[in-house]
Amino acid sequence: MNEATLRYRREVCRYLRCGGAAKRRLEAQLSCLLDAFLEENPSPDRAALEAAFDTPEELAATLMEELTPEERGQWKRRRLAARVVSVALVLLLAAFSIYTFFYKEQPIEITTYEFSYINGGADGSASSAVESQE
Repeated sequence: MNEATLRYRREVCRYLRCGGAAKRRLEAQLSCLLDAFLEENPSPDRAALEAAFDTPEELAATLMEELTPEERGQWKRRRLAARVVSVALVLLLAAFSIYTFFYKEQPIEITTYEFSYINGGADGSASSAVESQE
């Protein structure tokens, strides 16, 4: 396939809106169509491709006509589910950020004190610095 044919094929595949298995089936069908066309015209340009098959969007729509409503609906449901999950994750991230920056309690400050005890003598009487001065 020449460059114009590869670009045309890529554009048609971009317009295919269906699930993976159906998309592979339609891409194989598209390849068969393009191969048959290339046998007659070895190096067509973009204008020749569009004259034979219409625009990429129209060819994709034509290929997708053979899909069942079930196959079309499956793609739409998956895309909707992906969008819902994305929105939910963004909302959770926003809520966590708001909580972290505005509502989270300030860290508790811990203060430590040092105390020194004056131990008594061997007989249990407390001796202090004041007693020793007298």
